[in-house]
Amino acid sequence: MNRKQTLKRLKKEKKAKNTVTDTNYANRFVMTLGLVLLVSIASYLVIGIFITKTIKFGGDEEEKTEVVIDNNTILAGQIFDQKEEEYYVLVYDVSDTKTMVNSWKSLYSGKENALKVYVVNSKISLNNNYIVKEDSNTSPTGYEDLKIKAPTLIKISNKTVTEYVEGEDEIKNVFNK
Repeated sequence: MNRKQTLKRLKKEKKAKNTVTDTNYANRFVMTLGLVLLVSIASYLVIGIFITKTIKFGGDEEEKTEVVIDNNTILAGQIFDQKEEEYYVLVYDVSDTKTMVNSWKSLYSGKENALKVYVVNSKISLNNNYIVKEDSNTSPTGYEDLKIKAPTLIKISNKTVTEYVEGEDEIKNVFNK
C-alpha cells in the first residue's frame, strides 16, 4: 500500500469513528432527556397521590350534600321583623339535647290554626347582645331594650310583645293550650 491509500483509509476510519461518537452523544442526550422526563412524571404522581392527595383515581367520589335553608330560624335582632301579624319566637339552645322545648314546638306546629314559631338559637354569638343570664326584660318595646333569658317564648302581635314566657315548664303550658 502506498502512502495515499493509507491516508485515505485512515481518513475513512476517522470519519466513521466520528460518526459513531456523534451518534452515541445524540443517543445519550435523548436517553437522559427521557429519563429526566420519566422521573419528573413519577415524582408528580407520587406527590399528588400520596402526599397532597389531589390526584384520585375513581372510587372515592365526594358526597354531594343539598343545601337546606331554614326559614324558621332567625337572629334575635330579627324578632320584630317577621312578615306575619302574629307569631311566636322561641329562644333556646338548639344544641341542648336534654331540653324538650323543640319537641313541644313540633307538637304545637302540627296543631290546626297554630301560629308560626320562629327559633332563635341562644348559643350563636350574633345573639349575644340580646341574651342574658339574669334580669331579662319581659316587656321589650324594641331592640334597644331587648334582653332575653333562654329558654323563652315570646308572642309578637303587630310588631309588639303581647306574651313573654320564661322557663321550660311555662313554654310547655303555652304550647299545650
